[in-house]
Amino acid sequence: MDKEYVAYVMSRLGCVHPFRISRILLLADWLSMERRGRRLTNLTYVKEEFGFYVEELTGIIEELQEEGCVVKREERKCLEYTCSEPEIPEEDREILEEVISEVRDLDDRELNRRVLSDPRYREGSP
Repeated sequence: MDKEYVAYVMSRLGCVHPFRISRILLLADWLSMERRGRRLTNLTYVKEEFGFYVEELTGIIEELQEEGCVVKREERKCLEYTCSEPEIPEEDREILEEVISEVRDLDDRELNRRVLSDPRYREGSP
């Protein structure tokens, strides 16, 4: 299902950079843990000195590109999801929508600051 969650986030945000996708998915995983005691995804978050990245994200995006669902918009330096919105369970959709709604107006710096300053991040999560 991880591919569907990545595709869903991309479909909801329009032209987006993988950086934003990774932050939104981590926030959704945290919210799911809070509410349901389990993560939304099975993604691997790798913590680095500068922040973190999602180990599987590049491969998922490449797979979506091969399927004809992702187009690189070089002029805007972003990726656009062009297929129909993927089907995901309603309770998962609600979590993703809540996170997307909360961070939609944040720029990349603000979004990153929100994630990196969260106590869960400092405690060792992702």
